[in-house]
Amino acid sequence: MEFRYHPIIEGLRINEDGTEIYYNEELLRITKNDTTRKHPTLKVSFAGRRHTVAKLVCETWNGLRAHTGLYASKIGCLSSNHYSNLEWKEGPNTGVQKFKQILSGADVEDIIARIEKGEAKRAIARIYKVDEANIRRIKRKHDQNN
Repeated sequence: MEFRYHPIIEGLRINEDGTEIYYNEELLRITKNDTTRKHPTLKVSFAGRRHTVAKLVCETWNGLRAHTGLYASKIGCLSSNHYSNLEWKEGPNTGVQKFKQILSGADVEDIIARIEKGEAKRAIARIYKVDEANIRRIKRKHDQNN
């Protein structure tokens, strides 16, 4: 597999899919940021900072981003950090895209009332056409605030 040097960070050498990253000829350990996700973010630490593998691969193989409002995004396969599967995209680097708000404030109040009456979270989720995780999140936030 081919390696390239990072255009800014001196001594940083990365292969084309980010599985091997060397800093000053020392192989860096790649860690998973959030192991609860199906495709966790891969990160490396060096020079006192943590960096995402996708960003480093994209910078090294596809060129530096034009401005700070861009983030490295996967085009197809979510598990691949190969440079051909990465591109710079506009927007927040949260890993979550913006979604239309489905539940109104009144809906949330009604959901809390239904939970307090003892209705099943799964049934409530079906009524509002949302995932059960949304209902659990609403309950957790309500419990934290009360």
